[in-house]
Amino acid sequence: MYAIDFKISFTDKEITAWGALDILLMKKMLDRMDFDGCMDRLPLPAQGSSRGYSPHQLIKQFM
Repeated sequence: MYAIDFKISFTDKEITAWGALDILLMKKMLDRMDFDGCMDRLPLPAQGSSRGYSPHQLIKQFM
């Protein structure tokens, strides 16, 4: 199992330019839990158009 080397908590501080650090922490967490590999194993609907977005990309964007 992986050791978590960061603390996640809520705050009432204003959002600043440093808010991108949250995105970095989220990316680290998703990479450690092999989120893309997990989504590959799910029976998600296939992309219906060559101009559309893949279900994997849509799920990650909503997060």
